[in-house]
Order: sequence, then structure tokens, then C-alpha cells
Amino acid sequence: MVRVRLIVLAFVAFLFEGCTCCAYLNHMFNAERLYDEATEMRTARLDSVPDENSSLPGNEERLKYDKVIEKGSRVLERFPKNRKRTAEAVFLIGESFRHKGEWSKAITKYDEYERYFADYDSMQAVEYQRAFCLYKNHEFNISRFALEPVITNKKHPYYFQGLNLLSLLDEQSEFPDQAIAALEAVLADTSGTPFMRGKAHFRLAGLYFNKENWDKSREHYKAKEVQLLNDRERQTAGMQAAECLVNKKEYLKAADEYKALYKDPAFVKDQPLFLVRIGEITLLAGRYPDAFIVLQKVNTEYPRTEFASRSYFNLGDYEQVKTMNYEQAIIYYDSSFVSRTISEYARQSRDRRDALKRLLALRNANDEDLKKDSIPNVDNFFGNEIQIAELFLFKLSEVDSAVARLTKVIESSDDSARVLRATYARAFIYDEFKDDHDAAEELYKEIIEKYPNTEYAKQAQVNLGMRVTVKTRDDEAKERYLHAESLWTVASEIPLDKMDLVDSAYAKAFVEFDSLYQLYPETDAGAQALYMKAVYFQMNPDRVDSAAHAYRDLRDKYGKTPWGQQAAKLLSGRLTITDDELKRLRRRVQQSEDHINSLSAKYYENLNKKPEEKKAEVKSQEDEVLENSYNSMYDFE
Repeated sequence: MVRVRLIVLAFVAFLFEGCTCCAYLNHMFNAERLYDEATEMRTARLDSVPDENSSLPGNEERLKYDKVIEKGSRVLERFPKNRKRTAEAVFLIGESFRHKGEWSKAITKYDEYERYFADYDSMQAVEYQRAFCLYKNHEFNISRFALEPVITNKKHPYYFQGLNLLSLLDEQSEFPDQAIAALEAVLADTSGTPFMRGKAHFRLAGLYFNKENWDKSREHYKAKEVQLLNDRERQTAGMQAAECLVNKKEYLKAADEYKALYKDPAFVKDQPLFLVRIGEITLLAGRYPDAFIVLQKVNTEYPRTEFASRSYFNLGDYEQVKTMNYEQAIIYYDSSFVSRTISEYARQSRDRRDALKRLLALRNANDEDLKKDSIPNVDNFFGNEIQIAELFLFKLSEVDSAVARLTKVIESSDDSARVLRATYARAFIYDEFKDDHDAAEELYKEIIEKYPNTEYAKQAQVNLGMRVTVKTRDDEAKERYLHAESLWTVASEIPLDKMDLVDSAYAKAFVEFDSLYQLYPETDAGAQALYMKAVYFQMNPDRVDSAAHAYRDLRDKYGKTPWGQQAAKLLSGRLTITDDELKRLRRRVQQSEDHINSLSAKYYENLNKKPEEKKAEVKSQEDEVLENSYNSMYDFE
């Protein structure tokens, strides 16, 4: 009988254990299935985007990862003592957070995995993925520390990925040379797979390209392992290799490489891009008839596209810069704008077209004046010349033409102010646009010598990195105002029982303010001095008419300054308020009334309640629900 009872008990125990196992298997089976489905969707997504780092999972893919996290979390709550089962669940949760781009939560799960399951198979993957998530979370120093176990062991399965991540960290630390060294180490180790070597070549080529080392960049872009990469990366490598030749001014060779890309069946969808670039490079090579044929082919085969807009823009630029046929350039720019009005090239074409029309109008007006015996309006003539120079510089990107126009103004005009402006503009162009710092320095020094005590001379000293010694009239006026203000302050601090000293002190300050206004009426300090004169008159009962006259001068002559506006308010004798201020005031009053009414209603409602209704309500304790953050630490020990 005892044996029968023992057998029954054993059977019952086995049955319950089997149910527990089935529950676990059900959760983990679904979690793994959902994770595999999400992985397939992720792979398909990354194959269709140009940059996997900027691609985010779609809603359906995110929902699957959420389900994986939910199923894994249930396993953690129901089987905390089973290390093998919980290890797999924690790893899947961390991976799901990583694929969703929730880096902090993924890091927490990876830390949890190392804390409790460091001796399990997925630990090596965790070491690398945690470092990667730290990098994506912009914790670069910690990421470098977390990466050490990966890159110090050449047998680590993520060793080459680790070196690649190390190079990314070096880039973020603004140490491109260290990033290059890390990738060179990948290539120096012959145990890496050809695909990984291709990835390293591709990254190295980009780093060298940014450093403008065209030979090294091209060498890595043309490496044979690069051909093992996907079509998108192979196309980028081919284009960048050709651009290296362009930067080396080997234009025809670069055009031939773009032609090879144009004929490659794998890159058919980007043929119009290749065609436009072939035309542009051929223009740079000076083969203008051939370039025109290629660009017109783009206009014919791909009308109303951004490529046609870009093509017409290049044709317009040629006519503007090379032949100076501005009328034809305007036609091409119009065609560029019409081809694709929302493109960047259309915007540039519109700006250039408007600038050329304005330039032609100014130039024609000046040409008509030059045909006459004498220029009827010299100011308009040279003003037009300066405007033409500004159009060449800022709208048409023709620096040399701008310098030529400014030189004409400097050599022909008798107006010193206009010559000073043109001279400074020419020096600035040499400094900032032509990078001819010696010529710029000579012109800046000429300005300082010939036109001292001007704002241009002061700025010239700043641009040369010199100690600023030039004082403009504004600077001199400000210094005198500070002196007069100090006298006024002294007068205001004299005790009233010494009235004779007070009067003389204020009179002395008044003399300084009056002198300042007489000498520097065009400056802000001069306007402020006139205001202080009016204040002084107002302090003396017998000088009220003088105060009113000073305030009227302020209002009429300096109405846009703070002192002129204050004078206008004092003369008006009443408070003024704008419509916006009135609206804000009314809104504030209405909000206050609404708040008071609300408080009043609550007060009376509470006052009219029965005593038993005023007792605090007891909330029922809700059933415990599964935590949905999935981000807590579980105590498996």
C-alpha cells in the first residue's frame, strides 16, 4: 500500500513538473519564433536603405520585439531559479531592446547577463553588443572600456567587429589617425574574412577621403575585397574613387570611371546621376562640346527631374562664368527652375537668374551714363558699381569679377567714404574668399594708415589680430559721456545741506553733456547727452520751456532711439498701450476670473455635502499586474 502511495505521489510530481516545463517551452518557443520573424524583417529593411545606422524599425517589427520582451519577462518571473532558461530570456530581451534602438535598456540587460550568467555561451556576444550600445548611447569612454575584452583577444568571435567599433570611437574622440590605425590592424591580420577586410577597406577609404589623402583613399576604395560588399557600398566606393581623381584634377580618367558605373547593370537606377556627373567632369576637363552633348542627353531623357534641373544649372553656370553670355545663362537658369522647382539646384538657379537680371539692369544704366559727356549722377553710378560687385560675390560666386568692379570704384571715385568701403570690401575678399592673406594684410594696413578713426580701420586691426588702438567718433563720444555721467553721479551724492556745491556740480556736468552733444550729435552718446540736458532743465523750475524744447528735439531727431521714445512719452502726457498689450491684459483678467469662479464652485459644493460624503474614499487594492517596463534587475541568486 505504501508503495502505491509513493508511486502516485511521484506521478503527480512528474505531472506538475511537466506542466511547468510546457509553460516554459511555450513562452520561449513563441519568443524565439517572434525574434526570428523580427530578424527577417530587419534584414529586409537594412537591405533596402542606404544607411543602416539611420534606419529605424517599423511598427510591425517593433511589435514583434515587444512581444519577445514580454514573453522573456514572463519566463524571468515564473522561472527565476532556472539559470539556463533565464539566461536565454535575458539575452533575447537585451537583443530586442538593441534592435529597437533603446540603448540604455539594452545596456541594463547586458549588465544583468554578465552579473548572473557570465559563464554561459552568449557572454562573448554580450561583451561586444554592450560596447556597441554604449557607443550608440554616446557614452564613448565607457564604451572603450567595455570593448577591451573583445579587442585584446584575437580569438574572440567579435574581434574584428571590435576593431571596427574602436575606429568609430576614435573618430568620435576626434582622433582620425587612431581610427585609421585600428582599421589598418584589421587589414594587417590575415585571419580576417575577406568580407570583413572589404568593410575595413571601405571605412579606411572614407577616413582618408576626409583627410584629403586622395591616393590612399582611392587605393582602399579600389581594393578587390570591396567588391564583396553589397551593391550600395560598391557603388559608393566606385563614385568616391572617381571623385578622388577629380580632386587630383585627373578629369578624363574620372569621367571614364563614371562611364563604367553607368554601364554596370547593378546600378541602373542611378544612371541619370552618373550621366550628370560625367557632364560636369567633362566641363571641368575643358571638353565643352562633349559636355554639352552629355548634359543635353540628361535634359532629353530625364525631363522634369532633379537631374535635369542640375544639368541646366551647369549649362547656365558655363554661360555665366566662361562666356559671360548672361542672357543665355538666364534662359538655362529658368529651365533649371522649371525642371524641378523644389530641388536645391532650382533654388540656386532662381537666385542666380534674379541676380543676373539685376546686374544687367545696373550695368546697362551705367553704360548709358558712360556714353554721355559727363555722368549726370556720380553717386548713383558708383553705387551701382558696388551693387554689381556684391552681386558677383554673394549671388553669382564670381570673386574675380567682384574684385575687378571694386578696383574700378577705388581708382575712379573721388568720394573718400565710398573708396574706403570698396577698399575694405576688396581686402575682405582677398582674406576670406581668395585666401590671399598677404594681399589682404597690405590692404588692411593701407586702410589703417589712410583712414584712421574710422570703423573700417578698427575692424581692420581686429582682422589682422592687432591690439585695437583705433578710436572712432562713437568710441570718443562714449568715453566723454562716461566722464560727464561720473560728474552727474558726484553731484547727486553731495548732501543737500551744501546746496551751493550741489548746484555748481550739476552745472559742471551739464556743461560736459552740452559740449558732448555739440561735438558728436550723430552718435548714440550725443543723443543720450541731449536727454540728460533735458533732465537738467526739468530739475530747474525756471527752465521748463528749455526742457520741453530739448525733449522735442529728441523726439524729432532721435525718435527711433530709446531716449527719443522716452521723450515722446513725456511730451504726450498720457499712458499709451498697444493693442497686443491690451489683449494680453484682457486675457489675464479673464483667466483670473475663471480661476476664482472655479474655486468658488468647489467651495460651495464641498460646503453643501453631507457629513458622511466627506469621508475619505478607500480605494480597493488592484490585482498585481505584470510589469511592462521589462527593465528591472532580477535576483536570480
